[in-house]
Amino acid sequence: MSLVELLVVIAIIGILVALLLPAVQSARASARRTACSNNMRQIGLALHSYESSYKVLPPSSTSDVEQGGWIMHPERARIHSWLSLILPQLEAGNLSDRINYDVSALDTINLPVASRVIPMYRCPSYAGGDYSAARHYRRFSGRYAIGNYVAMGASDVGHIYGQNTGLLDPDGSIYPLSHTTFADILDGLSHTVVVVETRESQMAVWMDGGTAAIVARRFDPFNSPTYAGIEHALNYTPYFAYSDPRSDYGPSSHHPGGGFHLFGDSSVHFLSDSIAATTYSALATRSGGEVPDEGFE
Repeated sequence: MSLVELLVVIAIIGILVALLLPAVQSARASARRTACSNNMRQIGLALHSYESSYKVLPPSSTSDVEQGGWIMHPERARIHSWLSLILPQLEAGNLSDRINYDVSALDTINLPVASRVIPMYRCPSYAGGDYSAARHYRRFSGRYAIGNYVAMGASDVGHIYGQNTGLLDPDGSIYPLSHTTFADILDGLSHTVVVVETRESQMAVWMDGGTAAIVARRFDPFNSPTYAGIEHALNYTPYFAYSDPRSDYGPSSHHPGGGFHLFGDSSVHFLSDSIAATTYSALATRSGGEVPDEGFE
């Protein structure tokens, strides 16, 4: 083979590799999307099993909305998350049996489980680390594992905090100390988001109930009493731009263009981050009377 022929062969191989690489990357991205969607579907089935057993959906936290890993003494509040409560329904009863639910989720006795990176609670496309580097957790341990699925607790921060202020009632399905049943979701299970992805890498420790529920609108400190920003929170950053605790992301993902959402009927849909803010808020409420019809995949 002459030098010219060799160069031609190398050039052809290079072109073929250049053509194949995007296809391979696309196939991998598709596989990650499928795996993430399957994770959420299994979580949805677990929620149905939990509601069937206990006649109520799990609360996002076993303590009130102002209790979480960021407070001065989180070891004094139970703050167990809904993700912790549904472990038996995900065939992870061996982990649940090792949790002491009578003490704080952040108590040292619960660290062996809190440090577990649970594949079912992780999106394969998530590009962050395994553990939170937030000082709130590191003062106890550097091994509090991150999760990528959180409850959709309300349409906005004002509503989820309303259980303490009395100004607004929580209007989502799973929020701190909630006791929602599927019968309470009057908008219809197929029109109500109960769980969403998050790419938050600091305040998303899966065992901490204080960060286990998010809202549909980004936080606006100047818009009392709802504190709802004009924009929806899907892939919006900063989601909760407050000094303590600060969350860069609420509902969000590393999938381009949007994120997967689990609905009350256990169906999983990819919602585009170009969805109208009013529609996104409507999907977060359990009995707002809305019938949104856009943004689904």
